[in-house]
Amino acid sequence: MSLFRLPFLLCVVLALAAGCQRSAPPASETQARRIVSLSPSITETLFALGAGAEVVGVSDYTALPAGTPALPKVGTTFAPNYEAIAKLKPTLLVDQQVKQAPAEALSALAPLKVLPWTSLHEVVGSVKELGRLSGHEPQATALAEKLNQALSRPAPKGAPRVLLVLGDLGGALSEVWYMKRASLHGAALEAAGARNAVAEDVTGPPNLSLEGVIALDPDAVLVLVNAPSLDASQQAQILSSWKQLTGLRAAREDRVRLVFGPDVQSTGPAILHLVEQLHAALGTLPASR
Repeated sequence: MSLFRLPFLLCVVLALAAGCQRSAPPASETQARRIVSLSPSITETLFALGAGAEVVGVSDYTALPAGTPALPKVGTTFAPNYEAIAKLKPTLLVDQQVKQAPAEALSALAPLKVLPWTSLHEVVGSVKELGRLSGHEPQATALAEKLNQALSRPAPKGAPRVLLVLGDLGGALSEVWYMKRASLHGAALEAAGARNAVAEDVTGPPNLSLEGVIALDPDAVLVLVNAPSLDASQQAQILSSWKQLTGLRAAREDRVRLVFGPDVQSTGPAILHLVEQLHAALGTLPASR
């Protein structure tokens, strides 16, 4: 499959280390917070905490909650629009911890907080930190506990080995990008009742050749498509590429399923709903032979 046009998920795929940053203390009671978020997942979390009114700028690939007035777009983690950010006069910049992000340049504009946002443990801690920074600590504590409780359930013994991959509406299937076991989506997969087919912790970009997928021989494949809806023809188009992999047992046995929605690739609070979707998809698989 061609490299998926999912820029906001590169933060998940490439998260490694942060650059330098100025400390970002919470605003005082008399100082109005003006938060610019360069991470769609962090923006989603701020709105979930009730801090959406304090957000004055967001990254280019952010989808705001329904009914929310449009907010200025300020580029991305890898290519921020410094002029647009400066015009917003932020009191705080927030971003995910991603290798090669220009943290030093950003911290010259306003206090910058770079948050680790890959594993469940990291996200739980970062949600609490967002609560501190935004003045919504009780809400953040509640959300962090909810995430931890919902996503820390290990898969039962003998659960199916499932490859959880990214999908889109176009492009030929030439390579596969998958969710790592230690990622937030990896935790969601286990919580839904499946083991990650890629059991080891892999360093580097999580992609496989088609030969590698066949050699892995997962019991099933779940394909995450970030789309509000898919009609029958669109679903058939995506699945047809998988059905052509006759060397893949999951394809031969009709064990490839699409999981779609506007936020199935999100690493924000929407991940809680994804657990239910993954569990439902697993329930539609035919019995193992």
